[in-house]
Amino acid sequence: MFKWIRTLVHYLRTRRFNREMFRYFDWPLFLLVIAISLFSVVCIFSATTTSVTEEPATIMEMLETQPTSFARLQFFWLLAGIVAMFAVMYFSYEAYGRYARWIFIGNLAILVFVLGTEAGRGGMTAFFQWGQNRTFQPSELGKVAIIISLAKLLAARKTPISTVRELVAFGMHVAVPVVLIVAQPDFGTALVYLAIFCVLVLVSGTNYKLILGALAVVVLVAIPGWYLLNSIGSFRLTRILMWLHPEDYPDDARQVINAQIAIGSGGMWGKGIVSVGSFASLGYISDDHTDFIFAIVCESFGFVGGFALVLAYVLLLLRLARLAVKVEDPLGSYIISGVLAMYLFHIVENICMVLGLLPVTGIPLPFMSYGGSNMLTNMMGLGLVMNVVMRDRQKKNQLRETPARASRI
Repeated sequence: MFKWIRTLVHYLRTRRFNREMFRYFDWPLFLLVIAISLFSVVCIFSATTTSVTEEPATIMEMLETQPTSFARLQFFWLLAGIVAMFAVMYFSYEAYGRYARWIFIGNLAILVFVLGTEAGRGGMTAFFQWGQNRTFQPSELGKVAIIISLAKLLAARKTPISTVRELVAFGMHVAVPVVLIVAQPDFGTALVYLAIFCVLVLVSGTNYKLILGALAVVVLVAIPGWYLLNSIGSFRLTRILMWLHPEDYPDDARQVINAQIAIGSGGMWGKGIVSVGSFASLGYISDDHTDFIFAIVCESFGFVGGFALVLAYVLLLLRLARLAVKVEDPLGSYIISGVLAMYLFHIVENICMVLGLLPVTGIPLPFMSYGGSNMLTNMMGLGLVMNVVMRDRQKKNQLRETPARASRI
């Protein structure tokens, strides 16, 4: 036992972070994420303002007359997320890959343990309670664990997945945590796990016939599943029906309808952070500082603000895609692709559900929605990307310098 621990400590020490790696730090990616995160603090402040009869004349008057607790907490979580990012960067991603099995098992253990907790928000057993009205959602951090474990499995393969048996065996590594998350029940987070799985299957070069066959199976299973949900009167089915026919569900659809009105009322330049009669200050949009923060962005900063945020996300995703292609190590490339898949699904699902283009699933907007668990997860994902990129660039630089030294000798 002690010998195994000494081996682990030695392995981690030899693959730890050193100052030289800061030469290869991807500053454009980091600064883009920080810009989005700081913008979120402003938008969360706007979402949690109270009704006013006249707009404040100065910023100080605005801060003195309006609540700032949620904005301050979001800024705190941003700082904590930066610390978590550097903590993830400290040890090489190869070390995480080597112990991916234990990371996967630890994630399953936490997901099983949380099922025994008292039901919290939305009747879900998905949160650990700490402090006064503070919660922690382990399935959020589990996204990082599933990215590492799936990336390791694909990187260890010498050939792409080519048979049904191989695809099923690989799928079981995501099916088990997904079942545990659905049992909470948290279908939104379960969909994120599936999105990560699907993207990694695609980029790994899996036989396209297998992928088409798997999609056909999903469709066949979805048909009886639809009728089953309809027979038991599931509220998740109601969300889908509300999305298809909002006029038939005026009470359930009110949140989305008000969000769309708020987006339209922002016009080109927006109403400002604290404005008279804004939907944010009147509380017409529930979860406006969490899942529906995009509606507040458009109401406060108009089409220009919403477009700027979407553009920032596009640049973020393109940067990640470019880095995933440039990294030569398969494990590192799959890790970046997994993080890209996580961000992509969150961004598309959240913005589309606010616009009424997709059903409401309770998916937060990365680096924007209020919440500590989600911010930590997103920043840890960024830490994984930085981890891979810096070590990949360092290796390439060392290979370039070695022939140069040899020629001088």
